[in-house]
Amino acid sequence: MPNQLIYKIIEFELLCSIVSPEQVVLWADEQILDYDETEEALLELCVANSEEKQLKILGNIDTNLENEAFELVAIELLKRYELGLLDFFELTNKLLVIHYHSSKLSPVSIDFIIWLDDEVCLITEGIKELEPAKKILQKFLAGIVEKHNKPKHADLVKLSPFLFQKSRQLHQSGV
Repeated sequence: MPNQLIYKIIEFELLCSIVSPEQVVLWADEQILDYDETEEALLELCVANSEEKQLKILGNIDTNLENEAFELVAIELLKRYELGLLDFFELTNKLLVIHYHSSKLSPVSIDFIIWLDDEVCLITEGIKELEPAKKILQKFLAGIVEKHNKPKHADLVKLSPFLFQKSRQLHQSGV
């Protein structure tokens, strides 16, 4: 059975368009076939073919692991940014979407995302330069990567069926 962290990661991946509603349905179907006992959330996800319905189901799963899920999804977003698949503003928007959808992020993450949102406003108004904000964003996300590269976090990368799979595919295809 999937644990609650997996559900939260999938919720954030869905919010950030890392996975599609169709992929979530296929994943839920596979989970049902793999286990003797089925959680109600999996049954609901199998028939919820819209992102809105899936987010409602996933959002109703209470967990204290939102910050851990946020960090793991942020690592994937950083990889996409570094590969040129996301620009600074797209990456910022995806982090903001997670922030607005979450209630249990760490104070450090919340403060950083609020700061980042303010910076984007100042950049788009021509008051501040883009490059310093890019460097600070990369430094913040690199800190998350470093934290998760430690041995106690090594198994977390295996949790999501989608999270690092797409990243590996992108590297293999040379994108």
